[in-house]
Amino acid sequence: MTQSPTVNHDSLSHYDKEPMHQRNPFVTVVIPTRNRQDLVGRAVRSVLLQTITDLEVIVVVDGPDPSTVSALEIIRGADARLRVLALPQNLGGSDARNAGINNAKGEWIALLDDDDEWLPQKLEKQLALGKISLHRFPVISCEIIGRTPAADFIAPLRKPFLPFADYAWGQRSLFRNEGALFCPTLVAPTALFRKCLFTSGLRRHQDWDWLIRAFAIPGAGLEFVSEPLVICHSEKNRGSVSSTPDWRYSLNWVNRMQSHFTPEAYAAFLLTNLSLSAASRGDWSAFVPLLVSAFRRGKPRAIHLAMYFGTWLIPMSFRGFIRRIRMNLVNDHV
Repeated sequence: MTQSPTVNHDSLSHYDKEPMHQRNPFVTVVIPTRNRQDLVGRAVRSVLLQTITDLEVIVVVDGPDPSTVSALEIIRGADARLRVLALPQNLGGSDARNAGINNAKGEWIALLDDDDEWLPQKLEKQLALGKISLHRFPVISCEIIGRTPAADFIAPLRKPFLPFADYAWGQRSLFRNEGALFCPTLVAPTALFRKCLFTSGLRRHQDWDWLIRAFAIPGAGLEFVSEPLVICHSEKNRGSVSSTPDWRYSLNWVNRMQSHFTPEAYAAFLLTNLSLSAASRGDWSAFVPLLVSAFRRGKPRAIHLAMYFGTWLIPMSFRGFIRRIRMNLVNDHV
């Protein structure tokens, strides 16, 4: 994994010399959305303000949504780099992203969620790293600023490494977001996205599923900018299909993907991620099956067992209090 280089503005300036109508853009940014016109407008504007200007933004409106289309057309009237792709029916996040990928004209594709935003040098710094990467298909991520009603925090807490499942769920502390690659941070060559589309119809874990399969492709590798370049917003009372807890759906997914997981990572996924999904709904029917599966098909570590029982037995209000203290401690050291 290559460290973040010093950005040379001149090394990227040649991408902006020709008029865009004479050639394809250097980067395509894909943003799926549905019924969130105010939020997607903020996301789009953060892309159009990037220091790399040789780009196009494809907003995929996932199903009938005339108010969002109208709002986007106003932005498009002021900046023709925006393209609006309105789907005739709701397909879900995976297929909406695939529609954007299949319509992309850029050499690189960057992903952004409609409720998040980028800092102005996000693409510039990541593509400078991509230019010097030794990987044929570099997947480039970065740190994020997680913005919640309580506080901001920086994530991930650990530098990423491969295999991805070991990184994401092989945590060594009680802190969540210790290991994570966030979808709005991802940039990769269009050729890789065409080789590895998002899994059609997948309701949850779309980014994890893509990352696991993408890194299995020969020539794919990980690059990381050790600097927060994305603001990921998390607000109360704003959910999505992909964020709706459903531990059974997630259990079926991880069982299908188990060949990509070490026994330790598999057990950790059940004891941390799935336990949180079930416990947040008070679904005690998951308590024994998840614990049994973790031992039968994986190798639980003591720290994940501690997190499992803590998730079920410690009141959510107290866990929230501890989480806020942890955020403050992390921020004090950033």
